[in-house]
Amino acid sequence: MSFFGRLAAEYQDAFKSFSRNARLFLLGNFLLGIGANLVQLLLNLYMQKLGIGENDIGTVLALRAFGSFLIALPASFVVARLNSRLLLMAATVLTTAGFIGQGLFTSFGPLASSVFFSGAFASLYQVAAGPFFMKNSGAKERVHLFSLNGALGMGTGVLGSLFGGGFKELVFQVSADEILAYRLALILGAAFVLAALLPFSGIGDGDANPGRLTGRPARQPSVALGRIDVGLFIKLLLPGFFVGMGAGLTIPYLNLYFKNEFGLGDSLIGVIFALGQVVTFLGMVSGPPIAKRLGKPMAIFFTQAISVPFILVLTYLRWLPLVVLAFLVRQALMNLSSPISDTFSLEQVPPSQQHFMNACKMLNWTGSWMVSAKISGWIIATHGFAPSFTLTAILYALSSVLFWIFWLGKRRAPNNQAPAR
Repeated sequence: MSFFGRLAAEYQDAFKSFSRNARLFLLGNFLLGIGANLVQLLLNLYMQKLGIGENDIGTVLALRAFGSFLIALPASFVVARLNSRLLLMAATVLTTAGFIGQGLFTSFGPLASSVFFSGAFASLYQVAAGPFFMKNSGAKERVHLFSLNGALGMGTGVLGSLFGGGFKELVFQVSADEILAYRLALILGAAFVLAALLPFSGIGDGDANPGRLTGRPARQPSVALGRIDVGLFIKLLLPGFFVGMGAGLTIPYLNLYFKNEFGLGDSLIGVIFALGQVVTFLGMVSGPPIAKRLGKPMAIFFTQAISVPFILVLTYLRWLPLVVLAFLVRQALMNLSSPISDTFSLEQVPPSQQHFMNACKMLNWTGSWMVSAKISGWIIATHGFAPSFTLTAILYALSSVLFWIFWLGKRRAPNNQAPAR
C-alpha cells in the first residue's frame, strides 16, 4: 500500500474513535477556516486599494495581534469555567461582527478597530480548542485529531482563497467598482464564519469520552497556577516566541510580496495561496506518522529546520516558478509541526494547567507577531522585502537551535510524554 493509502487508512481508523463533540468541532472549524482564510487573503489588498500604506497596514496587523494578546490570558480562565458550547457560539458571533466591520468600513480608524476586535474575539475560540481536544479524545487518536483540525483550518484556505479571489473578481467585472468588490467578498467571509454556529450549537456538555481515559465521570479541573514549573514553561514557549517573531515579519505580507514584486493579479495570488493550503493540508495530515516514526520532538525540529533555506529562496531569487515552489514547501513544512507541537506542549503539563498553557502559547505567538508585524511594515516600506525575510530565516534557525538544546540535546524519551500527575 502506498504512503497516502496507509495514511488514509490510519485516519479512517482514528476518525471512528472521534467523539461526537470532536466531529462537530471539526465541522465548525471547516466553516470558520473558509471565512477566515478568505478575509486573510483580501484584507491587505483591500487596505492597499483604499490607499493605506504598508506602514499603516503593519499597524493594523499589529492591532489584530494585540487584540489576541490582551484577551488570551483572561480567556484561559473563562474557558476553564464556562460551557464549551456557549463559549464557542459567543466567539463565533463576535468574530463575525468584527469581520463584517472590516467589510463595511473604508476609513482607517473604524477598519483598524474592527480588525482589533476580531483578533480579540477569535482568541476565545483559539484558547478553547486545545484543552477541548484533550478532554474529548483518548491518547490513541489525539495526535490525529489535532492534526486533522489543523489541516482543516489550513486546508479550507483552498476554498477560502479561491472563493475570495474569484468572488472579488466577479463582482468587480459586474460593478466596475473594485472597493465594493473587496467589501462584498469580506462580508462573504463573515457569512461563512457565522455558519459555524450550527455545528457548535450541537456540542454536548462535559467530557465526551470520560470512560476511555479514566473510567470515572469527568470533572472540570481547576487552574492550579501555584504549582507551575516555570522552567518547563520557558522551554516549551521560548522556541515558539522566535517562530512567531519570524512569522510576523513575513507571513502577513506574502500577498503584497507577490503583488508588488511580481505584479500578479488578485485571482492568481488566490490560486497560489490555495495551492499553499493544499500542501499545508497534506503536510498536517502527514504529521502523525512522522511523529510516530521520529518522535514528536524530532519531528518538530526537523520540519522547522529544513524550512529555513526555502525562506532564503523567497528572499533572494526572482524566478517566479522557483519562488512559488519555495513558498509551497515552506508552507507545508512549518505548518506540519504545528499540531504536533500543540499536542506535545499540552502533554507536558497536568490537565489543571492546560488552559493556561494554551493561553501562554497564544500570548507567546500573538505578542511576538504583534511586535514583528509592526516592525516589518516599516522595514518593507523603507527597505523592501529582503531584509524582513532574511530576519525571518535567522529567527527560525535560532528557534530550531533552542528547541534542540531544550528537548533533544539530553536524549530524552522518544515522545517526551509527561509523567502521570
